[in-house]
Amino acid sequence: MSNYHYIFIHPGYPVDPMIADISAACGVELRPAQDEFIDFSAPLDRAAVEVEVDHEYEEDHGIPFEKYDSMLTVRDFDRDIERQEVIAKQIFGNLAETGKYSLALVLDLQKLIDSAGPPL
Repeated sequence: MSNYHYIFIHPGYPVDPMIADISAACGVELRPAQDEFIDFSAPLDRAAVEVEVDHEYEEDHGIPFEKYDSMLTVRDFDRDIERQEVIAKQIFGNLAETGKYSLALVLDLQKLIDSAGPPL
């Protein structure tokens, strides 16, 4: 099983400005995805960014997932966890700089790495 990095985002609405901010944070334009669970996605060299506008995760490992509207997943195609973390931290930092969102950077839905923004 692969470990992924996730960025949980609040507020997730309105969707269009959030996707524009995520696209800017990633340096690529996210496009609507043709997937049942993924709403938007974009390739990043040897990785992918995928956004779920809504998710159904609830508090786990002390992380209040239900307080965040949307979820961004960073997947490295080569399963290079270090490179994946660098990408996730860069996107997280870029989104945090906007000052618009409460964010949680999480590894494998189990370990809170960082958080930013106003408290929820």
